[in-house]
Amino acid sequence: MRTATRWGGVIIVACGVWTPPLAAAYPNGTTEYVTDAGPFCAGCHSSRQESQLREVAKQEAAHELVDAKHVAMIASGKGKYATLSAPNRTALVAHVRAVDAATTITLEVPTSVKAGATLTVTAKAHGGAGPVVGVMLLDSDLRYQSRSPAADGWAITAAPSVTGPDGKPQTTWTNKRAPGLAKNLNYVMVYGMKGDAVAKTYGDASVAYTLRAPSNPGDYTLAAALLYGTEKASPLGTVKREGFDLPLGGFESASGRILFSPAHTVTVTP
Repeated sequence: MRTATRWGGVIIVACGVWTPPLAAAYPNGTTEYVTDAGPFCAGCHSSRQESQLREVAKQEAAHELVDAKHVAMIASGKGKYATLSAPNRTALVAHVRAVDAATTITLEVPTSVKAGATLTVTAKAHGGAGPVVGVMLLDSDLRYQSRSPAADGWAITAAPSVTGPDGKPQTTWTNKRAPGLAKNLNYVMVYGMKGDAVAKTYGDASVAYTLRAPSNPGDYTLAAALLYGTEKASPLGTVKREGFDLPLGGFESASGRILFSPAHTVTVTP
């Protein structure tokens, strides 16, 4: 978002409106959507913050938050949670709350930059159940209305630089782009993340974006969003499958999360 006026647009894939035909496509992320994305794509995820839904009615926002969309299902034993005893449901709720409490996303940005100048902004993620998390660079912190920064005049000029939880550079996601397509995406999946709510251990990752500032002076906002899972950090929430694990609640349980960094204002000067 910004105060300067500029025409622009970006095509963003809505990745949550299609249910994959194979369970293997969930919960390991939107593995075929190697393109720009917005947080609305994860319709099955719960929102961590009411503020990311501040443009909708309060009652509607409440239905998207963790307590109503996910925890209430566990506590009441709905769906696949009926397989757990009451004490185990209580324990699973405690585990997913521990994952949420441990999981953070921050965005490091300068407070000002000259029009057309090159800069780097870095999103830092901690936590989530793994084995992947999704990181997006956006123009605001609204779940249903944020866009790629390109829509506001920023240009992502290179492939995002990902550092995985092992501290090493990671190009797994951007290498999935089709030959001949640019890799300057606003969205990446980070692989190798592992969270353990019992041991209280979690992974760290960072994603650095190289940007060219808008040509029009004004005040702009940038934010990062993190998509992550919760249940597979708990032995009570993990269903073992050959080759991969699934969250107990399945695709419809809203055990995934959307979490935003604060929206930072960047002043673009002449």
